[in-house]
Amino acid sequence: MMAQVRVNRDINSRAGAHPDRVFQGHSPAQDIAIETRNLGRMFGDVQAVVDLNLSVPAGSIFGLIGPNGAGKTTTIKMLLGLIQPTAGGASVLGRDILTDSLWIRSRVGYVMETQAMYGYLTVGETLSFCRRLYPRWNDELVRGYCKSFGLPLERKVGKLSKGMKTQLALILALGPDPDLLILDEPTSGLDPVRRHEFLTTVIGEIAGTGKTVFLSSHQLSEVERVCDHIGIINRGTLILSGSLDQIKAQEKKVRIITQGALPEEIMRMPQVRKVEPEGAGYLISISGAVDAVIDRLRALPHSFLETIDMNLEEIFMDYVGAPDSCKTPREGE
Repeated sequence: MMAQVRVNRDINSRAGAHPDRVFQGHSPAQDIAIETRNLGRMFGDVQAVVDLNLSVPAGSIFGLIGPNGAGKTTTIKMLLGLIQPTAGGASVLGRDILTDSLWIRSRVGYVMETQAMYGYLTVGETLSFCRRLYPRWNDELVRGYCKSFGLPLERKVGKLSKGMKTQLALILALGPDPDLLILDEPTSGLDPVRRHEFLTTVIGEIAGTGKTVFLSSHQLSEVERVCDHIGIINRGTLILSGSLDQIKAQEKKVRIITQGALPEEIMRMPQVRKVEPEGAGYLISISGAVDAVIDRLRALPHSFLETIDMNLEEIFMDYVGAPDSCKTPREGE
């Protein structure tokens, strides 16, 4: 029986580009908000992040997705200088994360998954406290968001709901007028209404200003709705990154019923990432130059052929959700 064929490579190597580059869907002349160079972090004997090479275009909304423990939060903490890398380096807004971490934090708004605020202060007191820390604080913007969210200024932070705390954290992150907004699982624990309000703010208010948003989330439907670039990380390794539209255009499945076995040459095509037996036919996962594979399949004697588009969740599960496997052995192997 034919086993799965699974080869994890970046999207450029599948399309015939240099194998060490990750397709980003933008010209090299564009500004880069975040760039990592073989970034790594060890915790004892555990490699949390491995040789991470990530490039986030300025002005983009970038979604970093991966399962629990994939290295998303560790990556964010290294970018902010909250923990030190054990290998490689990175720059944020053109500044080195090791030598310029204080400057970086003054230009970056950060919303954590778990909000750490003084529960005994009121919302108004919290805003006043933070205002004194940032010379670029935008009072008009903060007042506008408080009114839009309906935050009660006289209520103590400890008495706020989970949704209100998340909204307050977003306001505190936006108050200093940052050039980059980093959101680490920002909608975790929010009900659908609050989640929609939060994302509407990110899309409608922030994206239109030209600021860069770097979003880590388990909600793949949210990432697909909000982000224009994505990166998939698993076990500390970046396995796919680029423009979301380009990735969706170059990640396809083909269902085919052939008259006879699928030729070995099809399995060897560089764009073919996985082949699975399915009933009387095959389900083939393709990455890169999709048309080249489809044209070759059409030339085979077949009774059925269908090209299937994939959404972000399907692409994610195809790379992360299934176990690794190997190619079918040929005679003599």
